[in-house]
Amino acid sequence: MTNVSRLSQKKAVQFGAGNIGRGFIGQVLSRAGYRLNFVDVVDPLIKQINERGRYTLTEIDAAGQKEVTIENVSAISAKDEAAVIEAITEADIITTAVGPDVLPIIARAVAKGLQQRAGENPDTALNIIACENLINNSNILRGHVISHLSKEHQAYVEKNVGFPNCVIDRVVTAPSDAAQKADPLAVVAEGQGIWIADRHAVVGEPPSIAGLQFTDKLEAYVEQKIFTLNTAHAITGYLGYLKGYQYIHEALRDPEIYRTVLGSVWEFGAVLTKRHNLDPVAQQQYAAQILKRFENSTIPDPVERVARDPKRKLSPTDRLVKPALLAMEAGVTPNYLSTGIAAALLYDDPTDKQAVELGQALQTQGLEAVLRDVCQLPPDSTLTALVKGRMSKAVRASVFS
Repeated sequence: MTNVSRLSQKKAVQFGAGNIGRGFIGQVLSRAGYRLNFVDVVDPLIKQINERGRYTLTEIDAAGQKEVTIENVSAISAKDEAAVIEAITEADIITTAVGPDVLPIIARAVAKGLQQRAGENPDTALNIIACENLINNSNILRGHVISHLSKEHQAYVEKNVGFPNCVIDRVVTAPSDAAQKADPLAVVAEGQGIWIADRHAVVGEPPSIAGLQFTDKLEAYVEQKIFTLNTAHAITGYLGYLKGYQYIHEALRDPEIYRTVLGSVWEFGAVLTKRHNLDPVAQQQYAAQILKRFENSTIPDPVERVARDPKRKLSPTDRLVKPALLAMEAGVTPNYLSTGIAAALLYDDPTDKQAVELGQALQTQGLEAVLRDVCQLPPDSTLTALVKGRMSKAVRASVFS
């Protein structure tokens, strides 16, 4: 606990007390001196956070590992709407790490909190940052929030509330089963982490938070991260699942998978450097560093976690289809990226609702219909033809090669 009084201390609300919430956002905000309130739906987790007021984060890098205690934290049940609204009314900053599908759910509570804030705290600027693996992440949350507000309160939000898009990059995972049993709040993360937000969308002065960088050129950072790291991650996950691997680092040691993942990174890397005038050598170094991070067995990342929600990841603006389309626009044939799309279509984990829905649609409607409805690819497109070819090859060979 810092020696700043709780009455004068800055306050943050973080929706989501999962891996990224505790393993990165919580650490950054607590370290910056905020009194941090998590909002979550998991009652045992909420109870543990409130009983302790702290938790342990293990950081692992090339030099070894160290334990960091994150203090000055508490938690609110998302079911306690009055408490959530009150926290929003008092907050100096609000962040989220709940997953894209949950943003519409939390938007109603955020809207109610902003309505109350407009009456009780009308002249204080507030910034809300959605730390989700989405392009235009905070804008998407803003759209959901605005839909619940009257024109009067929409005008209040326009003037007083910023929704800066951001990019976030840190691998965070749960500890071993034994360690998690001993300490349910413990999380394990890489030593490094990146959190960059759009300066233009900030209302008022950007908050001074070590570990959160504001930039005037967010689009380049977003595309570099989403279409390098997240694309490579997803392709590793889907190919790893198809070949029976449990962890990402195991999958990437497979020569065929490594070749496909590396090829996908090079395909879009050539496009990325031209779109944003990036140094090609620097982009190659960034991509190589990404793959090296995936190979790190000290932070085992389950294939199942990376591969989940394939329909979302196959959408036309996400990490598989979008870079392939941009590559084609630039005259680059997305051979490896189309293999990644095909692998995602073949992902059939019976415990993943979206995978089950995707498999049923493929069986009942056919590949062209799925590519049209999920990926928004017309039947006569070049990318559709490439994916169909990869799917045919996969079925014949039982595995991509």
